[in-house]
Amino acid sequence: MYIGDSDIGETIRILRTERGMSREELAERVGISRSHLNKIEVDIKRPSIITYQKIMDVLEADISIRDEEKTEKGKCVAKAKDILMRRPEKEVKYLVKVLECAADNLDYVV
Repeated sequence: MYIGDSDIGETIRILRTERGMSREELAERVGISRSHLNKIEVDIKRPSIITYQKIMDVLEADISIRDEEKTEKGKCVAKAKDILMRRPEKEVKYLVKVLECAADNLDYVV
């Protein structure tokens, strides 16, 4: 899953509720107070990288935080990632080969 840096708290809350976990349970397993977790979920506080990693480990989630979507290159990367994540493995391998071929031969096109 790919999230922007302003969606961290909401994403944590959604993942926690999808897994049927209370704030108390997640906070305890991560080693922070329920109050601190609440502030993270409502975007009052930002978790440290270590706390964020612990939260993602407990929630068994693989999430990248990027602030790259503000650049044109970042927007393209996010769109490509979104497309690839929705495709079966076989199609992803094919699409990556197409992209590599296009990149290798860009001088002939541009």
